Amino acid sequence: MVKKLIAPFQKILIERRLCVGCTHPLDKANKREILDDKRTIVQCKCGRRFILDRELNSYRRATLEEDQEYINKKKKIR
Repeated sequence: MVKKLIAPFQKILIERRLCVGCTHPLDKANKREILDDKRTIVQCKCGRRFILDRELNSYRRATLEEDQEYINKKKKIR
């Protein structure tokens, strides 16, 4: 039941390019890494990670696989 209330609110925040946790503008978030030619991972100041789709110029929450891909690339650099 709670999920049915939270999900639409989070969708509206992302459409307005705001973080779902702290409502900080995602356009001002740190661009972390380019995953491929279409996707860039962005991290908000609160630590949540989002994917910027450069073709659509829109944001969405990073999936667990994308998050792990970012972490693995970060470990390889060290």
